[in-house]
Amino acid sequence: MNDWFEWNGVRCTQYGIHVSELPPPTIPSERVTYTNVPGRPGSLTTLEGEDVYEDVVLTAQCFLSDPAKIPAIAAWLKGSGKVAFADRQGGFYYARIANQISFEKILRGNPHRSFTVNFRCKPFWYEEAAQLLLYEPFTLVNPSAIPAEPVITVRGSGTVVLAVGDVSVTLENVSGSVTIDSEARLAYVSGANTPVAVTLNDEVWPVLGP
Repeated sequence: MNDWFEWNGVRCTQYGIHVSELPPPTIPSERVTYTNVPGRPGSLTTLEGEDVYEDVVLTAQCFLSDPAKIPAIAAWLKGSGKVAFADRQGGFYYARIANQISFEKILRGNPHRSFTVNFRCKPFWYEEAAQLLLYEPFTLVNPSAIPAEPVITVRGSGTVVLAVGDVSVTLENVSGSVTIDSEARLAYVSGANTPVAVTLNDEVWPVLGP
């Protein structure tokens, strides 16, 4: 049944929660500043950057049959992590639970409770199966309409130059493997979170174009 969500790998049905209404597909808004200029009609529009979007709030309407599980649910539905929905399987959003959760009675004398969970999500859906292991030149296609910022792990030794499209990254004194996280703007020794020296082409991190 398509009546569930998963929060940090745990499906809500394990707590006796069922979803009566999943969040609709939502297109994020651009991050824009509008400035009114005295004596000029309309406003000036300033974009923070190309393809910079606001968070989206995805709301799941739920009901619970066993109120005794509310303390366990309160310990589970908090903080930040990954959320996946039944109607968009194969991927997830990075999210934070953004609202207080009120468990309301549905009918007098009935144990069922209704409640709403708001997930404040980064504006992109991430494909779960996007991890690839490459040993030779390979063409990877980004199917979305905006650039994708990958996480790339490079294995080698010495000085390594990684070329992705028009961007080249030089990694110095590599021993084993180094992970490059374009979204976080970090490069570190894999598994150790130890920063490494990185030389970038024009301060641009690798991206996969649309």
